[in-house]
Amino acid sequence: MVLTENGAPRATIVVAVDAPWLERHAAEEFSAYVHRISGAGLIIASQPPDDGSVVLIGRAATLGSKLPRGDEFVIRTSNAGGRQVLALAGGSDRATLWAVYALLEDVIGVGFFRDGEQVPNLPTIMLPEQDIHEKPRFQDRFDGNGCIFTYTCSAWGFDEWRREFDWKAKRRVTQAWPMNVGGETMHRVLYDWGVYDAPPPEPREPSLHQRVRDYGHSLGIEYPVSLPGLSVPDAFFEKYPDARSMVMQWSELEPKRSLHPADPRFKQLLVDYIRAFTERYGTDHLYIAEFQSESRILEGETDVQSARIQFVDKVSEAIREADPDGVWAPGAWSFDIQMEDLSRPWDAAWTPEDVRGYLAAIDVPMVVHDLWSEEAAKYERLDWYYGHRWGFGVLHSFGAGGTLHGDMPELVRRAREVVTDPRGRNCVMFLNQPEMIDFNSFYLELAARISWDPARIDLDQYVNDYARLRYGDAGKRLATALRLLVETVHGADTGSVKIFMDPLYWMRPDLELLHGWPEDRAETLERRKARPGWLPKLRRAAEMFLAEPAVLADNPMAVRDLIDIVRHWIAERFNIAIVAGRDAFLAGDVDGLEMHAAECRALLAEQARLLACWSAYRLDRKIERHRGKWGDDATRAVKHAHVWVTYAEDQHSPPLRDYYRQDLDGLVADYYAVRVNAYFALLRAKLAEGIRTVDEQEWDALYTPIEENFIASPARPMPEGDPVAVARELVAEGNAHV
Repeated sequence: MVLTENGAPRATIVVAVDAPWLERHAAEEFSAYVHRISGAGLIIASQPPDDGSVVLIGRAATLGSKLPRGDEFVIRTSNAGGRQVLALAGGSDRATLWAVYALLEDVIGVGFFRDGEQVPNLPTIMLPEQDIHEKPRFQDRFDGNGCIFTYTCSAWGFDEWRREFDWKAKRRVTQAWPMNVGGETMHRVLYDWGVYDAPPPEPREPSLHQRVRDYGHSLGIEYPVSLPGLSVPDAFFEKYPDARSMVMQWSELEPKRSLHPADPRFKQLLVDYIRAFTERYGTDHLYIAEFQSESRILEGETDVQSARIQFVDKVSEAIREADPDGVWAPGAWSFDIQMEDLSRPWDAAWTPEDVRGYLAAIDVPMVVHDLWSEEAAKYERLDWYYGHRWGFGVLHSFGAGGTLHGDMPELVRRAREVVTDPRGRNCVMFLNQPEMIDFNSFYLELAARISWDPARIDLDQYVNDYARLRYGDAGKRLATALRLLVETVHGADTGSVKIFMDPLYWMRPDLELLHGWPEDRAETLERRKARPGWLPKLRRAAEMFLAEPAVLADNPMAVRDLIDIVRHWIAERFNIAIVAGRDAFLAGDVDGLEMHAAECRALLAEQARLLACWSAYRLDRKIERHRGKWGDDATRAVKHAHVWVTYAEDQHSPPLRDYYRQDLDGLVADYYAVRVNAYFALLRAKLAEGIRTVDEQEWDALYTPIEENFIASPARPMPEGDPVAVARELVAEGNAHV
């Protein structure tokens, strides 16, 4: 079937005269992309013309035929009355939009990515015969994580959010993490309860997050409501001094007084919150509520499991009373968390029997969100959630873990197992929930495609398709470079969330040079043995990109991928160099220490220079994007966040130091490099004294002033070069030293 010929239209798009907005949007999207591809815009009409080819979209596409059901869709060509007909129809309005995107991507070759699109130049669009009928393996596909509001989206405007939700629609997402619209609702409820003296201000226009929420809804994407849980402000207890409470502490931050679930006000607060939220924003009948994840009880309860069950009972009652159609999404993140201090019984971690009892006590429909299935795989330790409905989740990253990482073969293996093992029959959802989303497209796009149907995924074919859709004509050649990434940074010796892959300059260097949980350190050391073998493969991958000047000149996504490969290559070399420098210190080798210290300095200078070439990796650009939020305090606030996670000057938690670690030019040059230089200076001074040990107090005295000075100092703009030229020079220099 011919849609366009030599830049001229050869078909008409037809939608029903009373088509809903989403079907009309699907038609407009199809017409717009055809114009971008061929230069020819297809007219949208409500009736077929007298002659010529026809593209029937939505209800118009059925013409008496049997509709697909639910979220199924069909793409079908035929001949009717002597004319060519293309039918694009879904069992739901959103599935019709998915049919349009599937044809554009899978048949015509448009590449849809979070960080951009690759649109082929085809003046003539000729479709082979099509008879596609697709349906999802999972009932729902969830995308989002509350942490992205800190680590990715903190300065986004509506256009950026709209682009994100358009991408979600192209990846057939049905549910997204709730937008930040709940604060006003809680304020309203607490005002009605007499806790606050004034009601929340009435906005003159919808907030950014409400606009985004509405746009997502228009695309058929649903949102859970995040219930307030046990957290209430101090003013609540001033109003109700007899309220039963618990003192809870998250990490090492200031302990907070929380409402005990056994207090009768707890359930009523949730009921009023759900009703107030529904009145203002409507509801998709989905609710998130957690028993204070990652926190310990300091006072107010000695039987933590009893408190958990009381929480479950009251949340169930509240959902059932306020929304009889409500579905609870309990998260598995808090299950089996190991607290630091197990000396008190109320600090005990979850056991499998605790989880079983907790889930059994939930008395409303539910779907358990297993947040970290690709690596932690709690579903295996918890008997695949004891017959309850659950979702397979991909966490992939903590904080700003922007290195190339994630075991792709293992992700494919586990996802396939879930849909083939009889124990996985109750897995009804796939969740993509990384804490940072503006990086690592190669891995995250794989997870998004798996979410439709893992059985359809062949990793080698995925690599070919990804390269073709992302790089166009150069894709066949660059697929070889991507396979080198699957053999290294996305292979068996990498990891997901656990800190196997991070550059060692991201955190305070010491004599162990190991980060993450202590129980993983032996595994980290074992995995490091393979890492020197990665260097020639990463270098070769970068050289393959550099051998494609045409695609690098026209395709920003290819440039970003080149930068990411080169920066990871630099980071791997740094890790080897700093470990060698540490070993030289322990051996009393002064010359070796100096040689590796110089190597580390040079590598960090190269890294900062490379990062300065790309806007997303410049600290000064990030600060400027936050001027609207933080004004004149943006420099200090952004820097403080990268050291201590929060923007608040008085909130410091040692376990969270450098949690918001990231490759930004100013961070590398003015924080990480300064710290590494101080590290080697201290080791040099120790060797001069004949000492080969350093205690924790010495490290703290060394690094704390560096952190404070970095936060307090003005941002230092770095020279910006051509990213391809700089990458080419750095790879050439690196080769010269091999």
